[in-house]
Amino acid sequence: MVRMVRVRDILAWLDGFAPFRYAASWDQCGLQVGDPDAPVTRLLVALDPSSATIEEARTLACQCLVSHHPLLFQPLKTVRTDHFPGNLVITALVGGLHLIAAHTNLDAARDGTNTVLSERLSLTQLEPLERDPAREGEERYGGMGRVGLLPRAMTLAELAAKTRDALGAVAVRVVGDETRRVVRVALCSGSGGSLLEQAFKAGVDVFVTGDIKYHDAQRAVEAGLALIDVGHFASEQLIVRPLAAFLQRQAALHRKALQILEATVEQDPFWYRVGA
Repeated sequence: MVRMVRVRDILAWLDGFAPFRYAASWDQCGLQVGDPDAPVTRLLVALDPSSATIEEARTLACQCLVSHHPLLFQPLKTVRTDHFPGNLVITALVGGLHLIAAHTNLDAARDGTNTVLSERLSLTQLEPLERDPAREGEERYGGMGRVGLLPRAMTLAELAAKTRDALGAVAVRVVGDETRRVVRVALCSGSGGSLLEQAFKAGVDVFVTGDIKYHDAQRAVEAGLALIDVGHFASEQLIVRPLAAFLQRQAALHRKALQILEATVEQDPFWYRVGA
């Protein structure tokens, strides 16, 4: 017998996969807009809860949008149709769309964002770049970031090209000698600059992440650490498909009627001009 899915079921599945207690203290994960008891028959998975994905969800008659990035980070002082993000909150509420975010809890999960990024780069012998001692031994915990080995040594230029192609990025920014041989890699999906010290301590050849700042790049040069900045979007958009597949498996396992869709309207907000 096929049963109805409710928003709280989706929250429970996500919590089993990437426990919300793994989220960073500053983060806002879980149900951000909506009713936990509301029924859901169609669900859209996306990287961002943007005006574009919210409109796509409404067009596709979805009642729920599960995104990696939260819409709300800080308490709202006003909720107005002419101010972001209140305008999107109103749009979601009026359209009967429930918004769920799985952010740093998904980054820290054993099979979450950082593991998927590691798999794209074919890294082996994975270990966390940053550990939370309080979580050690928990089955679903993977730590923040990853450290692993490439299948073979390659030049920094070769790894930059491999990374760009594996993530479907338009371009990557690279710090370091392009002829340098690298094999031990640290990575962090999204903005990994806060883990630069951990990358130094891990003794890796190269750190792959996004949103590297200028002075962090200079610091890496002085420390002899190569960097590959793949951008925020490319390093995290890759989680959409595995997350959608997980939710579909859960619906089937629990014999619940739920159609899972993947957002098709998302794109990197940055564009690149090459040449004159």
